Amino acid sequence: MTKLISWQEFEGMDEAALRAVLAAVGEAVVAETAVFQQTTDMLSYHNQLASLIYLLQSGYTQLQTNDNASEWQQQTVTALLTDSLVFQYLQSNPVDSASAPPQLFAALQASVPIDADGLNHYLAHLSGYTQYQWQLAHLAEHPPQNMAALMIEFLAFAFKEVGVGYGRTNLIRHLLPTYFVERRTGQLNPRQDLGDLMRKGRPIPKPRPDPHPLAPDSETLRRFLAKLLNYDPVRPYAAATLFGFMPTWLRFLQARHLLTATEATAALEDLATLKPDLHSYFANLAGDDALGAAVANWPN
Repeated sequence: MTKLISWQEFEGMDEAALRAVLAAVGEAVVAETAVFQQTTDMLSYHNQLASLIYLLQSGYTQLQTNDNASEWQQQTVTALLTDSLVFQYLQSNPVDSASAPPQLFAALQASVPIDADGLNHYLAHLSGYTQYQWQLAHLAEHPPQNMAALMIEFLAFAFKEVGVGYGRTNLIRHLLPTYFVERRTGQLNPRQDLGDLMRKGRPIPKPRPDPHPLAPDSETLRRFLAKLLNYDPVRPYAAATLFGFMPTWLRFLQARHLLTATEATAALEDLATLKPDLHSYFANLAGDDALGAAVANWPN
């Protein structure tokens, strides 16, 4: 069974020991999915892109030869590897044009097949070189393509305006749109047990009417975070990042004229009710004090 490495252990390892552990986790990408997920989440949260890329390259190689690997696993690892290589380049070589530098294209092509035009379009958007003029109507029903484009702009905003590495914000790039879809479709509504449903006269709780389509609310976000913290694979880094970035997300929506200052203030006050329970959880999480500290400092 592959050992799960904690952040405290990671920090104490020399380069040789670390590479050996990461190689082992990468080789177990199919057999130990939860360990692989937790390790990639941890490295992403701390923006350890070089180590993350090494791990993903090991996993990518393993997936090419493993008959039990699913297409979803291959697509997920390939996408994260591609993104991590782009993030690593952008953080040390800011791009100020819509064309990918030859050295970045070469680095990507050495690991995964890449389309030059697609890379140029993605890089221009991710670096903030291009932005869309959004209207709330474009996003109210959370169409996947539009939400994906909005999240790319959010990564650029968080890096430029807040100074947070792409690796960490990328943790919630797909989670936040998933949350909004689950909320809109009723999957995060209160659940009634059979006994409650059979009792006459007992009202069934209903979700808040007409929430802002892009502003999370405490009731449904609590349930979404609970799934991340209780269902296998448990994802504490993703949960901490999702909650931690709510103030930045609300600022981003205001900057894109998708949320008013009054709406942002109300949303932040509502979400603040989640802080005590989340801080208690993360403060007692062994292996990484950074998560508890981040929640303690929320909303800063």
